[in-house]
Amino acid sequence: MIKPIFLLCMLVSGSACAQSPMADSDISKNAYPYRDKSGKFGYVDDNLQTLIKPQYAHAEPFTEHGYAVITDSLGRKGIINKNNQLVMPAHYEYIQLYGLHDFTLAAVNSHHFTRWRFWDWKFLPGFNLMGTNTDGRLFDTKVKRIEKSVVVLGNKPRKIVGESLTDKNIIQKYYIIQKYYKVQALEDNQVIIDDHLFKIEPKKVRHIASNVKGPLDAETFAQQKKSRLHILDKQGKRRSEKPFLQVDSIVFNLENEHIKLATDFSPSQPIMSAYQNAAGAYFIYPNFTKALPQIIQDNKSEEVPSTEEILRGLWLLASVPNSDYFLFMGCRDGKRYFCALDTQGNWHQTLPPDLPFTVVQNTGHILWPTQEHFIPDQQIPEGWVVQEIIQVRESSLYEIRIVKNQEERQGIWDNNLKQWMFGPEYYAIYPMDNKMYWRYQSEKNGLWGVRDTESKVLIEPTYHRLQPDGLVTERYNEGSISFYLHPQTLVELREK
Repeated sequence: MIKPIFLLCMLVSGSACAQSPMADSDISKNAYPYRDKSGKFGYVDDNLQTLIKPQYAHAEPFTEHGYAVITDSLGRKGIINKNNQLVMPAHYEYIQLYGLHDFTLAAVNSHHFTRWRFWDWKFLPGFNLMGTNTDGRLFDTKVKRIEKSVVVLGNKPRKIVGESLTDKNIIQKYYIIQKYYKVQALEDNQVIIDDHLFKIEPKKVRHIASNVKGPLDAETFAQQKKSRLHILDKQGKRRSEKPFLQVDSIVFNLENEHIKLATDFSPSQPIMSAYQNAAGAYFIYPNFTKALPQIIQDNKSEEVPSTEEILRGLWLLASVPNSDYFLFMGCRDGKRYFCALDTQGNWHQTLPPDLPFTVVQNTGHILWPTQEHFIPDQQIPEGWVVQEIIQVRESSLYEIRIVKNQEERQGIWDNNLKQWMFGPEYYAIYPMDNKMYWRYQSEKNGLWGVRDTESKVLIEPTYHRLQPDGLVTERYNEGSISFYLHPQTLVELREK
């Protein structure tokens, strides 16, 4: 199986009031969001018996640990448990849940206005470039404060991190993503929040390290401050006292010539992330187990560019894990090519076929291996060409999109069986959270239906939208309504 590893991110009043706890609550009991005729959401069991009376403007499925995000009549979000108790009050604009092995984390955002921050007041708020003043105010003293935090959910939610921002702060930082914490859930109840590594324990949250760039493997992390990078273990201890230094160029020694190669075309288009150790050897992030060879041989093959052409036309350099190879990608005469370099400085036109390694774009589109590795030409309909290949959930299945003129089609290819699971007869076909079902769209902008793994139609194209978790949108009169499908039976969880 080929796995992608390299990438080219208080109780409140009103309708949100919780009911009294249900007797004999069982976290393992199935509960599904259900919409009644009035448009309110509650929860039902597998037999469509009411567990939580419909009372919310929207409700999401429960997590493994028994938490769900609800929305009240004012559009505010909160979190309930299966007793319908408000674990987090419904006054947030944004909530995202993340599951660890034993815990659920919630990233939340809300805002309020204050006037005491006079240094954030806006001067001449009604002034415009036409020279007129529309409202005569000298200052706008109303300052928006955005509160963001990440908490561990439980009977008493525990805050891990929190921050307060103004619109001015966010504009100065340029990136809108700064409004939200970046959360990366890991194994062993560890989590990276922005660049901080934490261990979540039953009675406390332990901060392990700051300036964490990311995990290198299951046991180590990269910690970087400015250009200095240390390798840490899971307890935050350094593996070595001497750091690696990030460099903006590397030097290749080709016979009697030295070729200097910049690590990126621009800040937004990196070729590689390169580091140098105290001995002067170069390493390609995130693999610090092998160094680039000090001396490389010239590439004598006529089928690929020379070594100098490879280096000067380089688009991407990646270290292939669990091997002695580095992968080089470039372009010549408008065509993409790949070459492999081993740790002894020798070139290879191909890599061993059993290496579990792919190169993917941010979209998930696989750049390497090439199409022939996945699907032979004779399996592509005549006149069509492969546009993109995307792996489905680290499995042996791949989304294959083909094109001819302006027409596009998609199918699902089983790389183990070397055959189509779903032929390229759809405009779009994607898996649902329940691995037994696939949602499909026959034509562009068409309706969505559901098939099973044997390609049997379970729901004819019916819905204008269909999400992996079963949330569907259906046109209704001049508007639309949304509700869920039961994840196993596909029954519509709504009152008609």
